[in-house]
Amino acid sequence: MKKYVLSFLLAILFIGHGTAQTDLQTWVNQRQYEKVLAQSMLMDMDTLDYANLSAVGQAYEGMLRYKEAYRIYERCLSMDSSRVDALNSLARTAMSLGKMRVAEDCFQKTLAMDSANFYANYQLARVYALQGNYEQAIGQYLVLNRLDTTFVNPIVYNNMADCYQRLNDIPSAALCYLKAYQANKENAGIANSLVTCLLRLGKENIGSALAICDTALYYNPENRVLQRNKAIALYMNRDYSRADSLYSHLLAQGDSSFLTIKYGGASKYYAGRQLDAIPLLEMAYVKDTTDVEVNLLLGASLGMTYDRKRAYRLFDQAEALMQPDKALTNLLLVSRGETYWRDGRSDEAMKLFYTAWQQQKERLDYLYRIDRQLDNWGKSYKTEEELSKALFIKQLYLKECMMTGRLQRDFHVYRTFLQYVYEDAFFQGKEDITMISPDGKYSTITIGEVKKLMNLLPESPDWERHMN
Repeated sequence: MKKYVLSFLLAILFIGHGTAQTDLQTWVNQRQYEKVLAQSMLMDMDTLDYANLSAVGQAYEGMLRYKEAYRIYERCLSMDSSRVDALNSLARTAMSLGKMRVAEDCFQKTLAMDSANFYANYQLARVYALQGNYEQAIGQYLVLNRLDTTFVNPIVYNNMADCYQRLNDIPSAALCYLKAYQANKENAGIANSLVTCLLRLGKENIGSALAICDTALYYNPENRVLQRNKAIALYMNRDYSRADSLYSHLLAQGDSSFLTIKYGGASKYYAGRQLDAIPLLEMAYVKDTTDVEVNLLLGASLGMTYDRKRAYRLFDQAEALMQPDKALTNLLLVSRGETYWRDGRSDEAMKLFYTAWQQQKERLDYLYRIDRQLDNWGKSYKTEEELSKALFIKQLYLKECMMTGRLQRDFHVYRTFLQYVYEDAFFQGKEDITMISPDGKYSTITIGEVKKLMNLLPESPDWERHMN
């Protein structure tokens, strides 16, 4: 009798255990992840087979607990390293954790076993894109397109277009977005991306952009981004009345974004409704007082209506904002100057560096850059004009260094040059010596000033005087 009771209890335990094992994947399929995790707490994880261990990993993944899922999937893969589902599961959670190298390695292993695996090819392309390897991602998406030439996959083309956009290849991005759009015209996101690219490509594409907006709005009539894109396309097309109507609709729907307010006001201004434009332009000005276009349009609207005094202030502010950035302007000057020097165009290079110094007089390195091209041996200059140009730069550089306390011990090297200039003028009986600036302006320096400047310089070392 005891033997039958024991057999019966073992059968019950076996059935119960089997049911629990089976329920795990069933609950995962039903998205009841909490039940799976609760049940797994009652189990000895070390004894679970592959199927149930994988179900626990899926439950952790479903609950966004990627670290726990990753550890479970690692154990699954250790049970059978050739299982494609184990490789893909580990790679998927590795991507969520930012372990891109692990994900890439797993997907590559999957493709080594099955090069046509769509999932692995697609996810590998995403891994490349997330790593910033956009060219590799594009190549991987092209593999996907070759796997099935009978179907235009809008997601693949959209993702490929995103990569082209990251590379600033707008024509290629537009072409891919167009293929994605043609395959799925109901998708507002794809339509918006395509319209943005078309508008960036120039005015000749505005008509196409507007047509795409209209089609996309047929499927997504309340999509604000589409409405904004259509409004800016109308504005760029100088259809200000229609742009005004659409911006007014957006504002009435509660769209208070800066661009909607700004171009809503601008549309009213250009549509001849300057007085109506002022409230919107005022709102845009409050949001960004440094926007040149807002300053100009608000000033123009006020000047044409009731506040000319404020209009003048806004015009002055706009003019100040339109001045170029000094640092960038000088970077352009000196970069072009360096190129001129490498091209043998010394006079042009000196003029650019001199202009850069005039705009940023604390940058004595600009003067020094000219000075170091000019010899301190007076006899090396073949003409009076060459000597006059060298004298202008060297005396200016020395004076600026003295004024800012930057005179260095090695500045004794300039004594040789100034001594030559002084003696040459003295024996010719000159009181004034001509100088020529890099921008061609003439000035003079007295022989006494040259001597005084020379005497302020450090003495030459004994060994150098002995050589001279």
